[in-house]
Amino acid sequence: MKQLFDETYSENRTLWYGYFKDLEQTELIETISQIIQTDLQKSVSVFATSWIFYREQTQTDALDENVRSSIMVRLVDGQYDVHYNMSDFEFVTQQDRIALWLQQLKQHLKESSKT
Repeated sequence: MKQLFDETYSENRTLWYGYFKDLEQTELIETISQIIQTDLQKSVSVFATSWIFYREQTQTDALDENVRSSIMVRLVDGQYDVHYNMSDFEFVTQQDRIALWLQQLKQHLKESSKT
């Protein structure tokens, strides 16, 4: 994935990346984890570090507006928070699978930070 932006504001560092194909990418959790571990080496003197990973494709919602899904990760006080912004269609059809995937990502990040 390509880094799009890197900004630190008021002790909060945010990094934006594009683009992942979908959550079925076999190495997506590992790729995100590696990016985060690399970025953390340069995240000094900040209160929190956040990452936004944008999905490649957009989807149309019920109002015919384009929605680009994103994975968001935030690290504060050694604790990861993960979130997935999704379209209404993804929420209706894939919410359970997405929630499980997010749990796997959070667990992987937690384990990776111990090493």
